Amino acid sequence: MNAHCTKLHLFMDGELSEADAEGFRHHLPRCPGCEGGLRDLLQLELLAARALGTGVVEQPVEQPRSNVVTLGAWVRRNARVVAPLALAASLCAVMVPRMMPVAEVPAVVFLEDQSTRALEARVSHPRADKWRLYVPMRGSGNPGAELSESPPPLPLRPLAEMEERKEFRGIVAAYVLHGQWQQAQAVLVREPASLSRDNDLAVVALHEGRFQDALSLLDPVVRADPEHAQALWNRGLALFELKQYARAARDFEQVAALGEPGWSDEARKRMGNALKQAQQHQAPAAP
Repeated sequence: MNAHCTKLHLFMDGELSEADAEGFRHHLPRCPGCEGGLRDLLQLELLAARALGTGVVEQPVEQPRSNVVTLGAWVRRNARVVAPLALAASLCAVMVPRMMPVAEVPAVVFLEDQSTRALEARVSHPRADKWRLYVPMRGSGNPGAELSESPPPLPLRPLAEMEERKEFRGIVAAYVLHGQWQQAQAVLVREPASLSRDNDLAVVALHEGRFQDALSLLDPVVRADPEHAQALWNRGLALFELKQYARAARDFEQVAALGEPGWSDEARKRMGNALKQAQQHQAPAAP
């Protein structure tokens, strides 16, 4: 246990400063005790709210609004109700998930309400893979280019609900889109092997500049599924960075042929850029 472990309830009640809350968010995926404690507290809050007919509180737990009672205050005010609910939760752990409706994941989790995207690569989750104009993030090293603002805070409650449903792809996509790469990698370690998992591992490798590692992950995916749009796109990015421009152009050409709205048009532009680079590198040097 370290100093962060003593701050779980303060984090849940939204009583930490922004700096301390950010520190706790970085600590959370590395501490099984805090991760389990957070999950238990969220389950208790969900059970209590639904049992009382109040529904699910919508705002992120780390930033409660003034008109919403925090979990700690609610528990202290309703101790006689919470105790039997907690007992019922322990006795009905198998039945409760079947009785509860699946909560809709809000758009902010996958940045669906954003007009641009800051991630050049493509993740596997369908809701996180909708095309938007690519605009690099601030500090990406593209001088003179239009830059994206930082994404809004990632709400934790939908992540906890996806965790209970073992929707690893959704959790990984949410972390990646919000720039929380260490958390994404921690979830990818637990995710069962699949083509989608290998594609998302390649997205992390691309972010870290490990282009050959990304290529090694993506080649088997494309062999198994020659029309895997995300893997073809990401392999094109890796090949371009490795200066294998002709191969990159072929991958982007295959993506363009799939006819995906937005992605196909961007793939054609990237194909043209790759072909131009290939021609320049093939041109004989001037005497």
